[in-house]
Amino acid sequence: MPGAALRRVAEAIDAGRDVLDVARQEIERVDGLPPSVLGRLYELEERRLRWQAAAQEIAERRAREGLPALPDALLREVPAPTSLEALDRAARLAPSATAIELREYVAIWEACLQLARRDGELRITAAVEDAAALAEFEELLGRAEAPAVLPAHRWLAARRGERVGALRLAFRWPIDAMLDRIRAVTLKLSRDEAGRTPEQLCELLVLRNLEEALRRHLDERAEGEALAAAASAYAALFRIPPVTATRLGAIFFGRGPRPVSWVVVDGGGAAGESGTDAGVADGWATALVARLQAAGIEVLVLPANSPAVDRLRDVERAAEGKVPTVRIPTAAMREAKAALTGRDLELPSSQAAALILARRALDPVGMFSAVDPASLGLAEYQHDLDPERVGRYLRTARGLAELEAQRAVAAKAAGKGTPVDGVPAARAPTPPGGVPPTEPLGPLLALPLSTIRSIDDLRPGMILQGTVTTLTQFGAFVNLGLRQEGLVHVSEMADHRVAQAADVVRPGQQVRVRVIDVDRNRNRISLSLRLQDTRGARSPAAGTRAKAAVLRELDKLFKK
Repeated sequence: MPGAALRRVAEAIDAGRDVLDVARQEIERVDGLPPSVLGRLYELEERRLRWQAAAQEIAERRAREGLPALPDALLREVPAPTSLEALDRAARLAPSATAIELREYVAIWEACLQLARRDGELRITAAVEDAAALAEFEELLGRAEAPAVLPAHRWLAARRGERVGALRLAFRWPIDAMLDRIRAVTLKLSRDEAGRTPEQLCELLVLRNLEEALRRHLDERAEGEALAAAASAYAALFRIPPVTATRLGAIFFGRGPRPVSWVVVDGGGAAGESGTDAGVADGWATALVARLQAAGIEVLVLPANSPAVDRLRDVERAAEGKVPTVRIPTAAMREAKAALTGRDLELPSSQAAALILARRALDPVGMFSAVDPASLGLAEYQHDLDPERVGRYLRTARGLAELEAQRAVAAKAAGKGTPVDGVPAARAPTPPGGVPPTEPLGPLLALPLSTIRSIDDLRPGMILQGTVTTLTQFGAFVNLGLRQEGLVHVSEMADHRVAQAADVVRPGQQVRVRVIDVDRNRNRISLSLRLQDTRGARSPAAGTRAKAAVLRELDKLFKK
């Protein structure tokens, strides 16, 4: 990679320039870095800046206390801010230590931190006796896990429980293994250790700062994973194919006993006839679909999910075989309605929501771009993250993807082909050995909607039609027309390895799924996009282990 380009990027970040501003400049240069690479470099450069800030803080603190500066060459060898702090502590504990000896102290810290991540334990217990305060965190109580395998969503939930005073988080350290590590290098340490036992050194160098460092590590990891998953889900919204129609209808369902609202719009998104139906009379759904057909609609837009599950099912059954339906995510409705102008402001709230759905179907990119990405609620446990950072991260991810697409189009026009990965796909890929998720259902494969009325009707092996509602880091939730949504784990999306759900499906997409497992006691449905298990024969033991591993991962997701 050209050194000049790397220097330009480093200087831009040091100057505080926005990544999208730099990306737009780079895309115009012959030797410019592609946006996909630039985004990764920015992450690395931001990490370097955090290291730089930590090193500067240590230098200023030592200067105030009249201590000698740490050697620059030694500082540059230390990779992380927590290790810089360990180097500072070591220099204070062993003032006469050489650079070689100080390296051993830092190595002790890093080895003990790794042991804490791998062999330590986080135990979550109740901090109060109030059952109402603990209800939200019931699935976390009594858990004990190694920090290295603790899922990001569980850590965020535990941290929230601790902040509100409901949970107590306690770490247990593998002290014996840490002491063994210290004893193994005692002869390599400074002579300052002559009067200090391994237990004392462990306390002073490691234990006093270990919990703070591990918490910081878990916070950063959880935030990074949540933001990456949110960016993937955000990008998937812009892969929703726009509907082409001269007239379409949209229906929005209110909560509980609230009525059903509908609107008819033209191909440009202008609202025409609209109304509200109580949704309680016999045959109301059939009558509403007939009324919309009489208005000349070519497509019926429905919400991707709705708390009014039974009413949504009624409309789906009434429309089946009469008018095509598409499902559109309902996130950030309040923000979208706040942007309405002119005569649209005169519509009642639920009719305005139906109008938003119709316009999102016609122009997904424009409509989802019009709302603050943070308001879409795409990040898991988003209320535990800085909303400004979430919005900025998502806007940056989308901007880089758009620039990458522009670059690919320009390269293709110039006869060079697509230069790098990262261009959003026009449609979801087909899993090898399977069927495209958007392929229409065959009459012999899919059970009719009327056959499945509750979770009790489900059996492993059933093939059903559903709608993708939400993408997460580990999979996709699918609405089957029941009160409980099912989960397709990423390991069940294709015969090959899938890095993220957005590589295969998108919100609002119609999919065929196979029921893997039904846990009626906990209202959990495990699904697969692989309509037949084409992974090949495995030994019974291997199959059992693999199934257990997947179910454990599914359990982690459901226990958010």
